[in-house]
Amino acid sequence: MNVVVNGLMTNYLKVGSGRRVIILLHGWGDSSATFADFGRRLAKNYTVLTVDLPGFGATQEPPRPWGVDDYANFVVTWLNKIGQKDVYALIGHSNGGAIAISMLGRKLIKSKKLILIASSGIRDIYKMRRVILRSGATIARLPLKILPKRTRNRIKRRAYEAIGSDYMMMPELDASFRRLVNQDMQETATHIDTPTLIIYGSADDTTPLKYGQLFKDAINQSRLEVIEGAGHMIHQEKAEKVAALSKDFLNA
Repeated sequence: MNVVVNGLMTNYLKVGSGRRVIILLHGWGDSSATFADFGRRLAKNYTVLTVDLPGFGATQEPPRPWGVDDYANFVVTWLNKIGQKDVYALIGHSNGGAIAISMLGRKLIKSKKLILIASSGIRDIYKMRRVILRSGATIARLPLKILPKRTRNRIKRRAYEAIGSDYMMMPELDASFRRLVNQDMQETATHIDTPTLIIYGSADDTTPLKYGQLFKDAINQSRLEVIEGAGHMIHQEKAEKVAALSKDFLNA
C-alpha cells in the first residue's frame, strides 16, 4: 500500500485482522521486508503494520538529513494519515527501536506495550575509536550518491553494522546516517512508562548486550531477554524464538 506523507510517497504493509494493532519499525539500511517472517507469526492474532522508513525500501528519501526524532515524527504523521489512532504495541529493531523510544519517551503516541529488539541508541565513544582505528575511512570515501538506491542502502547498513551505534562523526559519511547515530536515547528512555520487553542476542557486536542492560536500567517496567548465540539480525536469525517471547509478552 502507498500513501503520501509529508510529501513523500510512503510504502507500507498490513497483514492480519486482529483487533489489536502492532507497528513494526525496521533498522537502518533495511526495509519492512526484514520483518516478513516475524510479522506473519504475529499476524495470526494481531493486525500488523510495517512501514518502509524514508530513504529505504520503496519509500522516497527525505528532503534533508534526518535524525531519530525526525523519523519518529514521520511515523506518527503516517499513522495519522492512514487513520490508525489506536496502537497496542510498538516493536522496533535496531534504529527502529531508537525511533520507538523517541515516540514513547516524547509522548508522541500512546501504546500498551513496547518491544525493543537489538535496539540502537547508545553512544559508545570507546567502541567508535576502535572501529575508526581498525577500519579507517574506507566506507566514508565511497561515492555513495552515484550508486543505485538499493546498493547505497546495503552499503549504509554494512557501515552501521561495522560501527554499531557508536556514532562516527566523519564529514564524508551520509549526513542522515551521522545525525541518526549521533543521538543517545538513554535520557529519553527514562520517560517511558510503557511495559517494555528488551531482546538482545549474546553474539551481537553491532548493538552489544550491554546496550540492552543500559536500556533496562533506564526504562521502568522493563525486562531483558537474552538469546544465546544470536547476532544483530536476531528477528531473522531466531524468528521463532523472538516471536514466541513477543507473543507471550503481548498476551500477558
